[in-house]
Amino acid sequence: MIKMKLWSMSLLLSLFACSQEEIQHIDDNAKSPIQFTSVVEGITITRANGATWSKNDSIGVYMKKNGEALSEASSINGAINIPYSTANGDGYFSSIKADIYYPEDESMVDFIAYYPQQILANPYIYPIDITNQTDLEAIDLLYSDNLTSISSRPNALNLAFTHQLSRLIFNIKNTNNSNLANLKLKLSGVRTKASFALADATLTLDQTSIGTIQMNTAITNAAATAQAILLPESSMSTKITLIVELNGKTKEYTLPLTSIEKGKQYSYNLNLANGGGEVDPEASYIRWTETPLITQSELNGTDLVYVNHYMPNSMTDPVSKGKMRNYSMLYSKSSRIAYWVAYPLFPACTGSTGRTDDWGYDPDIATSYQANLSSGFGGNGYDRGHQIPSGDRTCDVPTNQTTFYYSNMTPQVGQGLNQSIWAQLENQVRSWRSDTDTVYVVTGAIPPSTNVQFMKEMAVPSYYFKALARRLNGVFTTIAFKFDNKTYSGTAYMNQAISVQELEDLTGFTFFPTIDTTIKATLDKSKWQ
Repeated sequence: MIKMKLWSMSLLLSLFACSQEEIQHIDDNAKSPIQFTSVVEGITITRANGATWSKNDSIGVYMKKNGEALSEASSINGAINIPYSTANGDGYFSSIKADIYYPEDESMVDFIAYYPQQILANPYIYPIDITNQTDLEAIDLLYSDNLTSISSRPNALNLAFTHQLSRLIFNIKNTNNSNLANLKLKLSGVRTKASFALADATLTLDQTSIGTIQMNTAITNAAATAQAILLPESSMSTKITLIVELNGKTKEYTLPLTSIEKGKQYSYNLNLANGGGEVDPEASYIRWTETPLITQSELNGTDLVYVNHYMPNSMTDPVSKGKMRNYSMLYSKSSRIAYWVAYPLFPACTGSTGRTDDWGYDPDIATSYQANLSSGFGGNGYDRGHQIPSGDRTCDVPTNQTTFYYSNMTPQVGQGLNQSIWAQLENQVRSWRSDTDTVYVVTGAIPPSTNVQFMKEMAVPSYYFKALARRLNGVFTTIAFKFDNKTYSGTAYMNQAISVQELEDLTGFTFFPTIDTTIKATLDKSKWQ
């Protein structure tokens, strides 16, 4: 199956303004060298290794006269392609060699920056060549021109970088469980070279540079993730062909791409079996770092509904200044439960608000497809089990109320599960957030394939799961848990831990599609103790 994923919203916003690097202060003196903080715009964690920045990443910085086009004549104090580096990978940039200072007359200036910094033959034109995909970060062009009309100030300046190229991802599984060790994926019909004008962010394609590239592939047994950086094209004159080579067999698929937009991510699911495969494009929907992939074939049916909820107060929030994600879900109208609920957990999500217990219908799903749980399940041992816990949304009353939508509930065994081991795991997830800016969470409930029991027209899940991802020291780590819908004698939730890839094999869902398969296949409990 094939899927598509967009890099359309700000990473700063996707973390609800909570992952901004703390603004660093320098001496309140116009003679102090200029330093920078930074954010990278994009819906996903878009640096290829899973971190926003890596240690010693270097950017090129220009300072020019306010309002003038970038050129040698408009540059100030020789600030042309000055290398700045983030020594710790935290997005705080200091000069490597020559410092940049504000002009002595305190006139306003503009800044332009790009990544990755290079010594350029023409200091105002950045050459692009994506032929070699071995190191995706080395060809992942970022650009910033947000700092304009700046005068001398004591604080570091915040560069907002945007992606100028695009990314293609294949999540691959071998459905007959044979080994993918010899798998190779290539793309033919790809334009590989271009030039990028740093003055105005204009990208000019080399029309003669159509060729074949080998995708960057991470393989674990019967699963793999393949990625490639692509050049944007508003109207493609040639079709891109995916070439799959495995154990001496070759299969080709024509990709349904008529254009490639900058900053967007195109994702596909590819299931291989006996040398052949099934390609299913991802549906067009709002998605986030934590959102599992949803294929077009899944949404073409009549049963599944994708719902995305926003923080109720985010539209008036002076920091977010717009819609901020709360949680999303894949809801089954026939089962009347969500198969999964995905959400980020970051500092601003929790506060002093208690449980509102404001049970009610989800306003984004027809009430005819929801069970009325105002009175619970009648004391028969089942709780109205939250998938996104009330305790994960205590920042304000309206947000907490959204966790009491009936769509977020399932018939979950109370004593010995919801009120004990499951609750302990939920508490621990909140604790794990203290080690990073955000924990990405997917909670799910899966009914049995046959002999489904219903309560108040809701399918009683056979088992529950959680899939978690977080960054530690700039690198993603993942873990998953599976619980049967039954009574457990203790609260040792780590006994239920499995790898995310195991959970994918069990459920059929693809979790955290931008994270390499090798990471999702690894279960290191020591990183989650």
